[in-house]
Amino acid sequence: MDAASVHVRDVSRGDLDALAALRPTRELHAARVCNDIDDDAKRYFLAEIADADHVRRPIGFGVIYFRGEVTWRRPDRVPLIMDLWVAPKLRRRGVGDMILRALEDAARARGFPCVFLQVQPQRNAAAVAMYQRRGYQKLQESPYRDLYAEVDDAGVLREAQTLILDMQKWL
Repeated sequence: MDAASVHVRDVSRGDLDALAALRPTRELHAARVCNDIDDDAKRYFLAEIADADHVRRPIGFGVIYFRGEVTWRRPDRVPLIMDLWVAPKLRRRGVGDMILRALEDAARARGFPCVFLQVQPQRNAAAVAMYQRRGYQKLQESPYRDLYAEVDDAGVLREAQTLILDMQKWL
């Protein structure tokens, strides 16, 4: 994969089916894309790769929230990067880094001095390493238990518990 063939852009409503095919569910993506009530509260990016025929196909996405929601454990920790995801076959090739850079640039353009994120260190040690290479620092020594709602690959919503590590980067 050539980095020049990867393009990161804002998600549009027309991307819902492609996003759902990339990672279910359509409802998850629709809630992020179609929230006309407060569109300035977040920014949603899609990474695409061009094939030999110059046809672009989605390979990853990420969202950054500029305002906290009351249901969050720490609604004051914004901007908050959430759900940075890359297709499994294309991980560790710089795509996540490109999406992360776009998310950080969006926060910087709005005048934020730092960004926050949460990661599951036991399930995703590679992401923790990527974030640390990009200058993120752990906000606590040990992960803490967190309840969350998750949509699995089959599109089933379930409640789960995991260990979370909060991280921050000064821009």
